[in-house]
Amino acid sequence: MDTNLKEQADQLLEDGDVETLYQLIEPLIKINDPYALLLYSSFSLESMNESDDDFEKRSVELLKIASEGGLAEASYRLGVLYLYGDLAAEQEQSSVYFERAIAQGHAHSKFTHGFNLYYSTHQNAQQKARGLQLLQEAAAEGIELAAEELNIIYNTNPR
Repeated sequence: MDTNLKEQADQLLEDGDVETLYQLIEPLIKINDPYALLLYSSFSLESMNESDDDFEKRSVELLKIASEGGLAEASYRLGVLYLYGDLAAEQEQSSVYFERAIAQGHAHSKFTHGFNLYYSTHQNAQQKARGLQLLQEAAAEGIELAAEELNIIYNTNPR
């Protein structure tokens, strides 16, 4: 999706004009454009009478295709869904998507995944060294939350 179209689509989503947004991105959805799929994963059209369960299933499938298509934001959102959301029963999958998002250049994924590895989660074993590395990388890339967390870690556990 070109930059001008992205900006127009993002504005329509922000304005809540999902009917017009859908009309704009429908041709791109049909060709599995990753950004169009990411956008479409975030809303449901009233005219489709989609149940909440159907929306959630469609949303996850669209995010998976967008993630496989190289879109870091889609990979990050899947990581979050598997870690905290309705998909938390399969929480180990969160690492797969966070690692993909990191490989795709998503700095905030370094913070989120690094935090979870450093402190561990129910399904993910603690990996302090990898977690600390990711937090440091995220802080170096300007993620303020990572810098704040490193400050807490270093002040709690002086070297």
